[in-house]
Amino acid sequence: MRGYGNIMDGRVVRLGSAAVLAVLCVATAMTRGDEPSREYQVKAAFLFNFAEFTQWPDSAFAGSDGPFVVAVIGQNPFGQALEHTMEGKSIAGHPVVVRYIDSSGDVPGCHVLFVPASEDGRLDDIFKQVADRPILTVGESEKFPWAGGIIRFLIEDNKVRFEINPDAAAKASLHISSKLMCLARIFKKQ
Repeated sequence: MRGYGNIMDGRVVRLGSAAVLAVLCVATAMTRGDEPSREYQVKAAFLFNFAEFTQWPDSAFAGSDGPFVVAVIGQNPFGQALEHTMEGKSIAGHPVVVRYIDSSGDVPGCHVLFVPASEDGRLDDIFKQVADRPILTVGESEKFPWAGGIIRFLIEDNKVRFEINPDAAAKASLHISSKLMCLARIFKKQ
């Protein structure tokens, strides 16, 4: 695994805590409009930030120039917002590629997997495919963290918020930055 300090310290120095907080706060403020696509524009921006502040083991990539795959399984609620957000970007030196997948069999090839609420009935099958792989799973239903999801979006006071399941992240061998953790609600199974 790459040294966390080497990658994240440089990124934190460039962005700084205040900048990270500002980006996330601006994104949450955008949800005040009634347009459903506005919510998913915000969620697309969050997905990029989640990836920026998560560290994957080297074994998660096909090679040093392999793509960083952000995937949506099932119905695409983002429209074009996800492609626009990720266009021309890279994560840890890997160019970002957006994919839309229908089958849970295609899950192992991605780094970030967004699971819309419409896929609740398939969560068991999806998480069988994830099975301890270094995949940052992000969803939006109440069942999602209970099924083993790492980050769940929720709406509070007309703002997009998120909670993180640190046990699920550890099981996936992913290290989520403390900068991101301090902005999240922490999920704990009771």
